[in-house]
Amino acid sequence: MLSPIMLTPLVEAMQEATLVRWHVREGSRVEQGTPLADFSAAGRNLTLSAPEPGEVVVLRIAEGQMVPVGTLLAVLDRAPATHAGPPPPAPGKSLKVRRLIARKMQESWRSVPHFFVTVAVDMTDVIGLRKSLGVTINDFILAAVVRSLREHPWVNSLWLDGEAVEQSAINLAMAVATECGLYYPVLADCGGLGLRELSRRAAELAAKAHEGRLERKETAGGTFTVSNMGMLGVESFSAIITPPQAAVLAVGTIRGEVVVDDDGEPGIAPMLRLTLSADHRILDGADAAEFLGTLKIYLEAPITLETSGDRESC
Repeated sequence: MLSPIMLTPLVEAMQEATLVRWHVREGSRVEQGTPLADFSAAGRNLTLSAPEPGEVVVLRIAEGQMVPVGTLLAVLDRAPATHAGPPPPAPGKSLKVRRLIARKMQESWRSVPHFFVTVAVDMTDVIGLRKSLGVTINDFILAAVVRSLREHPWVNSLWLDGEAVEQSAINLAMAVATECGLYYPVLADCGGLGLRELSRRAAELAAKAHEGRLERKETAGGTFTVSNMGMLGVESFSAIITPPQAAVLAVGTIRGEVVVDDDGEPGIAPMLRLTLSADHRILDGADAAEFLGTLKIYLEAPITLETSGDRESC
């Protein structure tokens, strides 16, 4: 059950106060009387404590901000702490996860100048190879993205302190939809990995996401994101960039379409649409088109991903 934490008068006649620092973070477990935050008011340093036990769902006020009495400071989930042993089945999507995602996406949409570029890819050869190799279509996409980022390292940049900074390590975040919400586990330092090792690591991280076992370090440091809604039947979509990354790749479903071959003959081919959402402060249209062109080449000749000389981790 959710409980709002409001700024109450901490001293007589207090009308406003400045938040000096939080003692807790979102996700922290607190008991009744646990210090939540330090405030400055009327020349005095004051501490606000938790009125009851629970979990901090969201912090609404930034440190250094002055707010009047009655302001919503945080939200507490008063659900009791779980007992020792395996966790119970996860509910409806997690309110905490939803709020975090909403806040990050709102910030991204307001502050990042997005533009979108789409390319269609013939997945005939990927479909032919995937069963014999024991990997998924998404594994091929991840491997092709890693190779393409190596060839176009500027796409693997972050917007830091007002400028784009190219990253030496490729940390590939992949969107995983679970019963509790959307998580972004990260394939860390995966630039030298081949198809099979990427497949193994991606499966491990996805399983941990669904089981609620992801560690904080396994969701941090992403430099590029892949969001695949193909399994949901979505033909194409545009994703929102996760700051400070330069871009995110949206992957749709594969569907048969009429295509014309080099001889002008019509036929049916399994086509996939990939949409790159890019930060225009870092990338321009040519950067996005060249990256997608390389990605298309790898996916239409996927044997190069399987037979590469990349190192395979044990």
